[in-house]
Amino acid sequence: MKAHLSFLLCFVALGLGSVVTGAETEPAEYTGLLELQVGTAVNAVQPGDEFLIGLHFRHDKGYHTYWKSPGVVGVPAVVDWQKFPQGFEAGEMQWPAPQKTLMATLNAWGYETDTTLLVPIAVPDNLGDRKEVTFQGRIGWMCCAATCHPGWHDFSLTLPVAGKGEAVTRDEKWEERFEDSRARFPKAAPEGWKFQAMEVAKNKIQLVVQDLSNGEEVDWSKVYFFSDDNQVDSDARQQVTGLSGLRGAVFAFVRPDFAPKNPAQLSGVLHYPDGWPDLDGHPWMIASAPWPEYEEPANDGEDEKEEEVR
Repeated sequence: MKAHLSFLLCFVALGLGSVVTGAETEPAEYTGLLELQVGTAVNAVQPGDEFLIGLHFRHDKGYHTYWKSPGVVGVPAVVDWQKFPQGFEAGEMQWPAPQKTLMATLNAWGYETDTTLLVPIAVPDNLGDRKEVTFQGRIGWMCCAATCHPGWHDFSLTLPVAGKGEAVTRDEKWEERFEDSRARFPKAAPEGWKFQAMEVAKNKIQLVVQDLSNGEEVDWSKVYFFSDDNQVDSDARQQVTGLSGLRGAVFAFVRPDFAPKNPAQLSGVLHYPDGWPDLDGHPWMIASAPWPEYEEPANDGEDEKEEEVR
């Protein structure tokens, strides 16, 4: 269950999805997914502009797909570009904040509700005499409930090229999907908040959160942390303790065996269902703390003593 690579190997044996040319693909249905669709909100690309390609997942009841950091089980969605226009650049996939979900009896991090993942595309300043551009790729994902179902879907989008200054219409359906995703993006921590990461024992780590603002108090017993690079075991209970005499809390986590080695920071998303007072009630806050640099243990002059004996 906890070996992510084993899921990836399953992808290659699956069939292909339908391929449709246009600003959006025909909706496709797979096990656990009532609808998978790829699309854009623009009907044309313009030199020097940027637009979004969205991967829209509508889940069947009881099923989920995974966040970029799924936890102890699962595989996040990926895009393997098969044909990409020369000079264009695809940015990193943008992920809405996750929710806790269950793969059988294991706690994981993903999406049960309708979710659109966003891929920003930068258009070059000079498109020459091109009249249209085509983006072809394969989406890989894992959809789970009591059992898991990996899938691949081939897609193709072709968009005309518009000149600078020409009007480009926008699709309301995809604009709404993109806005729904952006509304679920975590926000930066407010001024006056501090974060500290500590390793207290083998596979035991802590995140210390201090609220130095003068805002409304937070009920820390309701707060949950999603690590964005698998440094925290999603299936282990998170222990939360209030800071003595201070506003804030200490989170104690289990670090899984497959966690990245020597990460530069401990980062992720703090979820407060009541809404963070300092973020106008937004429930997702970015939390990031650099790992301290550990000094080599002192040798108490043993090396110098050895040199003197020689």
